[in-house]
Amino acid sequence: MAGTTLDDRHAFRLEEMGLRQGTALQVIQRTNFGGRVVASGTQRIAIDGGTARRILIEPASQMAAPYAHERGNDQSNDQRGEA
Repeated sequence: MAGTTLDDRHAFRLEEMGLRQGTALQVIQRTNFGGRVVASGTQRIAIDGGTARRILIEPASQMAAPYAHERGNDQSNDQRGEA
């Protein structure tokens, strides 16, 4: 999740439910009138269509890219320790 265009009150409510900027989301179900059920970790959250339209997203590959090199270094260190 890249952010929202919601007013402060509604944005705060999303944060209370665990939906914050940087949170990885997966759409589990699409409902009539634009609603969505999204997964964040083991949590499932239903969001009405109006709110869903105001959530800004970016592909997960772009969100994960800055950390990809760090994961690669950790794996290579583990492999050197085992050899």
